[in-house]
Amino acid sequence: MNIKGFCFLLCITLIVTGCFISAGTHGSLKNYRYAIKKEDLQRAIMKIIKNNPNIYRDTSLDNSSTHASIDSTGAYYYNDIKNYVTIKITSGQIVNEYTFRYYGDEEYWKTSSTSEIFICYAFDKNHKGGSEGNGGVPKEMLKGFTDIFEKEFISNVDRELNLPHTDESD
Repeated sequence: MNIKGFCFLLCITLIVTGCFISAGTHGSLKNYRYAIKKEDLQRAIMKIIKNNPNIYRDTSLDNSSTHASIDSTGAYYYNDIKNYVTIKITSGQIVNEYTFRYYGDEEYWKTSSTSEIFICYAFDKNHKGGSEGNGGVPKEMLKGFTDIFEKEFISNVDRELNLPHTDESD
């Protein structure tokens, strides 16, 4: 095979395999879709986080004049509200940390009549857990994480919106 043929084959392979990459390098542990625009979903989510004593979000950077310029290498990136939200949920004696992301980008959010969040990372109080992209989370642990996330958070989102979610990962 000549060099042109090799380069062509390599390019095709990279393009085809790139089509199967999931939600970024972290992947998606579980998805929740709503038949509502992203801004409405985001408004409901932020209301629940603000008003639920079992859910905590670090807001220390929210009023920072520099947070808007922090890119994917900054500490603010996974808690910018617009793309990612990091929360801690307490359920009885269990405290888990979750980072979820809104599916899509600015253009998608402007035009789509549906919106979706997906759990990127989930960790317990001992920092056990992870993401789909870092080798995954054991099935039993994932079930524990998603059960609490759904009980303490998603059920409240459904209730606030008066709209059930569609479970996209079953």
